[in-house]
Amino acid sequence: MNMQPTTEITVATYKERIARLQAAMKEFGYQAVVLEPGPAMVYLTGVRWGKSERTFAVVLPAQGEPVWVLPGFEEARARELIHGGTGFILSTGAPAPDIRVWQEDESPYQRIVQGIKDRAAGAPAGPARVGIDDTARFFVFDGIRKLAPKLDYTRAATVLKQGGVDSAAPAARSRN
Repeated sequence: MNMQPTTEITVATYKERIARLQAAMKEFGYQAVVLEPGPAMVYLTGVRWGKSERTFAVVLPAQGEPVWVLPGFEEARARELIHGGTGFILSTGAPAPDIRVWQEDESPYQRIVQGIKDRAAGAPAGPARVGIDDTARFFVFDGIRKLAPKLDYTRAATVLKQGGVDSAAPAARSRN
């Protein structure tokens, strides 16, 4: 019997990847990392989503559950994908994935900023250090920055690499 190797990644693997990133975030003093669709999102969460003019993002805090921000009309489809990736719960007692939808007349950046603030418990005093993934588009970063100008924004590349994401080889990493 010829057995083909499986490329399916377990929920436990995604949990381990996020835990490794969260440890790196604590080491480097990050409160959160914001990811748009791309190799880091796939590697860390298993969620594949195409970029469009409508913001779809995940806030990965240094501790606690991810916060998903997405357009309201995509909620059903996104919940199916998130369930397959990080629809799991990192800690016991958390009810369900934290999915925050925004409507056409609302700001996705407000949802992102609120997600960062909601996960700030236990963070050191002073401006929160927030990593923005290099694949994030400027208008997404700019929308966040305008709503929360006192946060300390920086590239997330170093902490993502320390957390196991190798942006130099996204295709290979996303399959691992």
